[in-house]
Amino acid sequence: MGIFRRCVLAAVVLAVLATATACKQQTFPPGPSGTVTDRSRAYYKSGGWKYWLTVNSSKFRVSRNDYQSCFRGSSYPTCAKEH
Repeated sequence: MGIFRRCVLAAVVLAVLATATACKQQTFPPGPSGTVTDRSRAYYKSGGWKYWLTVNSSKFRVSRNDYQSCFRGSSYPTCAKEH
């Protein structure tokens, strides 16, 4: 195998690995059980979107999927497990 083919193969492998790790779902410690009273999100240039839920006056960070599944008045963590 020539040097050019090795470089191309290495570039393809690195591109696949970068894509796979970029799409990895973040996990956060679960918040308290109860009714969702507030939802918030913010965009940071250095870190992208970050999502929070408020349950029983406790604000905690959640994944994008949990944020999209849990609305005000829904029961946490049941709403997060439904997606």
